[in-house]
Amino acid sequence: MLTIITSLVVSHFYIHYQTPIYESTAMILLKDQNGGSTDASVLAALGVANSQKTVENELEVLKSRILLQSVVKNMSLYTQIYNKGALRDILIYPAPVTFQAVNSDKVPDVGNVPISFTFLKSQNAIILGDKKYPLSTPVHTPYGDFIINVTREASEMQFKGEYYANIRSTKTTARQIAGALKVAIGARNSSLISITLADQVPLRAEDIINNLINVYNNAGIEYKNATALNTLNFINNRLLVVTKELSSVEGKMEEFRSSQGIVNLSAEGVSYMSNRQANAEKLAQIQIQLDVLDQIQKFVIKQGSGGAALVPSTLGLNDPILTQLLERLYAAELELKTTSQTAGENSPVIVAIKQRIAQMKPDVLENIGSLRQNLEATLNRLETDGGINTSSLKALPQKERTFLEISRNQTIKNNIYTLLLTKREEVQLTRAASVADSRVVNYAESKGPIKPIPLNIYLLGLSVGVIAGVVFVLIREQYNQEVLFRSEIEKATDTPILAEILHDESGKNIVIKDGSRTIIAEQFRALRTALSFIGINSEKKTILVTSSLSGEGKSFTAVNLAASLAITGKKVAILEFDLRKPKISKMMEINQEPGISNYMAGTATYGQIKVSMADRKLPGLIILPAGAIPPNPTELMLNGRLDELMTELKAEFDFILIDSPPIGLVTDAKILNRYVDACLYMVRHKYTPKYYLKLIDSLYTNKELTNINIVFNGLKMRGVLGGYRQGSSYGSGYGYGSGYGYGAGYGYTEEAERKGLKSRVSRVFKKKSVRSRN
Repeated sequence: MLTIITSLVVSHFYIHYQTPIYESTAMILLKDQNGGSTDASVLAALGVANSQKTVENELEVLKSRILLQSVVKNMSLYTQIYNKGALRDILIYPAPVTFQAVNSDKVPDVGNVPISFTFLKSQNAIILGDKKYPLSTPVHTPYGDFIINVTREASEMQFKGEYYANIRSTKTTARQIAGALKVAIGARNSSLISITLADQVPLRAEDIINNLINVYNNAGIEYKNATALNTLNFINNRLLVVTKELSSVEGKMEEFRSSQGIVNLSAEGVSYMSNRQANAEKLAQIQIQLDVLDQIQKFVIKQGSGGAALVPSTLGLNDPILTQLLERLYAAELELKTTSQTAGENSPVIVAIKQRIAQMKPDVLENIGSLRQNLEATLNRLETDGGINTSSLKALPQKERTFLEISRNQTIKNNIYTLLLTKREEVQLTRAASVADSRVVNYAESKGPIKPIPLNIYLLGLSVGVIAGVVFVLIREQYNQEVLFRSEIEKATDTPILAEILHDESGKNIVIKDGSRTIIAEQFRALRTALSFIGINSEKKTILVTSSLSGEGKSFTAVNLAASLAITGKKVAILEFDLRKPKISKMMEINQEPGISNYMAGTATYGQIKVSMADRKLPGLIILPAGAIPPNPTELMLNGRLDELMTELKAEFDFILIDSPPIGLVTDAKILNRYVDACLYMVRHKYTPKYYLKLIDSLYTNKELTNINIVFNGLKMRGVLGGYRQGSSYGSGYGYGSGYGYGAGYGYTEEAERKGLKSRVSRVFKKKSVRSRN
């Protein structure tokens, strides 16, 4: 129970000590790239369409360092404000004090070092460390350059408690957010993306996710605008050139008409000129495409320098492979430019990006070369056809042919000029209508806390408490030095166990009476019955009750067993042969003198030392008290008077019980052994040290005590009635033990401490073992 209560208390403090974590989730939907939207069709017509977006790619983009670092900069998350608490510090968001970095890329990584500050409202300043800094102006601090501001709500309230700031670099903060960020597909076979963030402040988690979505969408729009702007610049440059060429051709036509007076062309001349004009238009388109390839080739060669040159337009080129390669190359160059702002030139990230660009450039150049070869082949063929038409025109009059050539050039230049104007308007329209490739389905919303969950913590604490209690009991019982189980006795010695006696909590000295039906009374009746199984009868009637040390219940067992026998009408005598520390006379409240010691000393007769228990409703029970405590009990027992006493007792009584001193301390029991027919050896639950079991086994093996049998005494029931049985564990203690005055020692020549008995018993046991081997 104690372990359960302790574990639940620990769980309670753990729940209140731990910072609760909340979870915020948002959902976005990627646009269908095959939906045929207006924006996509216009960009496809221009040859500047974006590469197809897949959900898997966008999952990685949303977790990219560039986007997360942008979020950190936008929200100034590199500085966090805490309120110091008794059990845990609380993160304050929105923060009453904001530290906006002058250069967010150079914010130092202070780590977990708390930076205490104090707001001075009257002075419109803040004390950071030991120095005062003004608000709302750039200041240089030991932790970086910041603009420190106090919110309007904070300026109107009094700061309570101790506040401190925690500053980390933009990269470190972005990595922390990435660790708590989960981006996954929202549903199977869909373009839904779920964004989840765990944080100790639910509002902050919502703001971070919503800001991440905005940064992601803005990055997509900026990329589209950059592509459209590059195309627009290319068209404007071409328009300048074509405008000059068209003006020149129209001037020549006007001059030729005026000088030559030409009005119409012949039908044949018109036919030849029409063919040549169509051929020339194709040549012009191919030339434009070759010019575009030249621009692209120059762009590719410059890549890898970190300058992120503007990607040229693929106007007129309908090769999707080249378009996709250019998009990938431009994206890598853009990443190189962005990363170069925060990383060193030789950093692993920069080197890796440059290597990726270097690997892509040969593929792009190879594709450009292949397209150039195809265009040049087409150009040669068209020039050949043009030569044929030129030869046919030689037959026309010189003036007519000259006019047709000027007219053809004017038509070609006019068509190119019209095409460029049309494309420029389309690009401007697309740029103005640029939107993100995703839309928000659900803005961020928090739930929780997701941990710690009190019910789970309490259940875990309860389980740990129960398991700890069980383990503690098992370990305690495993390493306990006292006898706990009957199986331990059976394992240590072959001495038979005659009976088991429960612990009596009534406090009475005699627990068995005529008609008594208590459990312990039934156990003494069972012990009385078991005497016949060890050979106690009318001929063999003397029983010695002894033990290893004091307090194991010898006197209590002897008195109650004698009472049990007397109830059956037998004449029973109890000999209080504990001449050093007699207890039976105190238990039965009779005079200790005269007694056995007086008889053996010759100062009292046999009739004078007998005390009848007839007044206790036990007429057949006679007690022979110990008498005066002699200075030499052993020598007194060997003077010959004991033989006479035992002879008279056996002639008069049906049963004789001898309450002897502990055999583990003195030899009196061995002297008395020659008069007895059986020996009841007391072993008390959770009191008798285990090492005394070796002594019992030695006595049994060497037959130093006659017909020795063990009585397992002082058991406490657990569970249902009658739950004591072999191998069971019972409670501790036997209420009468120390009350008899034995304590840890026995007090014969000196009060020996109980822990010193082990060495004495070990020496005795070793001597007995050597003698038995001999």
